[in-house]
Amino acid sequence: MIIKDTISSMKILIDIKHPAQLNLFKGLASKLKSDGWDVIICYLNRGKLPKIINKEYPGFRTTKIGSSNGTKWSIFWSGNVTRTTDFIKLIKEEQVDICVAASSIPLALASKLTQTPVIQFYDDPERRSVNNINEKLSNKLFFPPIVAENKKTGIFNCLKEWSYLSPTYFHPSIEVLKKYNVQPYQYVFVREVSNKSFNYYDQEDAIVNSISDSIDSDFPILLSLEDKSLKDKYPVNWTVLQEPIDDIHSLMYFSKLVISSGDSMAREGAMLGVPSIYCGIREMKANRLLIAKGILDHYSGKSAIPHINRYLKNTFNKEHQTSIRTSLLEEWDDMILFMEKQILHFIKK
Repeated sequence: MIIKDTISSMKILIDIKHPAQLNLFKGLASKLKSDGWDVIICYLNRGKLPKIINKEYPGFRTTKIGSSNGTKWSIFWSGNVTRTTDFIKLIKEEQVDICVAASSIPLALASKLTQTPVIQFYDDPERRSVNNINEKLSNKLFFPPIVAENKKTGIFNCLKEWSYLSPTYFHPSIEVLKKYNVQPYQYVFVREVSNKSFNYYDQEDAIVNSISDSIDSDFPILLSLEDKSLKDKYPVNWTVLQEPIDDIHSLMYFSKLVISSGDSMAREGAMLGVPSIYCGIREMKANRLLIAKGILDHYSGKSAIPHINRYLKNTFNKEHQTSIRTSLLEEWDDMILFMEKQILHFIKK
């Protein structure tokens, strides 16, 4: 690889396979672009992700690499095999200087074969086989402080969601509530993931829907539903949000309670200082870090019902919300600055 005259003339490829990764790298991409980097955003053609990318990354060079319709075959072939060859072609054509991802074997393999530095930022050590492959192929794989550090595994002192939820970068706007005719701390935010994705194949479909009749109906419910084909199964008075959702994290911030069958949004709610219940089946070290801090609950399926209704009966504590976020800000790394530091380190190798 030929090192260019200045860091600002460097070209970076960022791979995004999931909306949570979109948010993880958004601040980093903006900072690098403002510093003169040529930033290429690659994304998987999956669900609503292309539409959200277009909204959240205006002015960036974006390109679809691979696709997935939720079947195991499409995940394997289009989402991995052909994706690898497409990455190799793109890296060579664009003469990319460094690649960044959050657990992307296709990009890591393509980078290895093209001798391009690649670093990854991830939070799911439970996926051991995937992580072992990524570790071998990548220059370094970074995790929160939930794994042991070694030569190929580094640590960032926060969770990856902190890159966009830290008070340094996220400033909630109450204006978005007007669109849904809800009042601050007087509604519930629900996230229902699809079990068609790799992480949730073994999970019951529509977990929150299975307990919806037992949730206190005195509060409006805003539902972020990944599989819209299931929308008619939910109570008619629940509001199904349409992607791309304007300022979704402000909607979460001002909610009385966050309930999620997916782990990412459950953690987001906790980091926003909102009482949050994860009702899925995954046992994750990242979740346990927040559970140990007393800001996230994990109750699977019907066992969540009494805890949900208990939170709904309680008065929302705004001071406690502020205290949680201030404490995390003082304790944790600035994730964007951490990622930038690692990029600069490896690009100079």
